[in-house]
Amino acid sequence: MNKEPHVHQLIQLDNGMGMAIGPCYKTGEEYSTKAFNLIGYMSWILKEDNIQVCLPELSDEDREFLISGISPNGWNEIFDNEWCHYSGMPSPKSFGEAK
Repeated sequence: MNKEPHVHQLIQLDNGMGMAIGPCYKTGEEYSTKAFNLIGYMSWILKEDNIQVCLPELSDEDREFLISGISPNGWNEIFDNEWCHYSGMPSPKSFGEAK
């Protein structure tokens, strides 16, 4: 795993929206989030509320990337595609597969 701290680049879009882009902390592959409200992002950065409240328009995966720097592909590498990192339950991909 990369030893550098996770830093994503914030890209300003139109109408007060933005997106984050940067390397996945685990894979090194570039990942970008969907567009989000910049005021909500700043509220989260300033710890005015949790990320789910400040950026409800983002998926769990995009919010996780902002928090940890790990993309969905990075989580799949960490958990070997067998465990859902949010629920702790077996991934739907693993049901019915022979082991």
